[in-house]
Amino acid sequence: MVMYFGGVAELGDKATIYARPRHPYTRALMSATPALFEEDRRIKIRLQGEMPSPLNPPSGCTFHQRCPYAIDKCRVEEPALRFVDGRHVSCHRAEEVGESNA
Repeated sequence: MVMYFGGVAELGDKATIYARPRHPYTRALMSATPALFEEDRRIKIRLQGEMPSPLNPPSGCTFHQRCPYAIDKCRVEEPALRFVDGRHVSCHRAEEVGESNA
């Protein structure tokens, strides 16, 4: 399970999540893990901005202020945890995130 700001970002088998993260936060987190072998190394994803304040949480998705995939829907509608590609993900754009190399 991967959590962000007190909520579930991605939930599933660790091998599935590690091989192809579907939440933008999980992608960034996995890109920060060290790799022993060259072929296992990932391009580092550097998140912009600051963590939101728990005293004044953002509307919509709590990750939208730091997310490179954020769209208007993310700013106003909290994503539901839904089943995508063998795991549960709380992201409106989970299908696109998993296919991207960004």
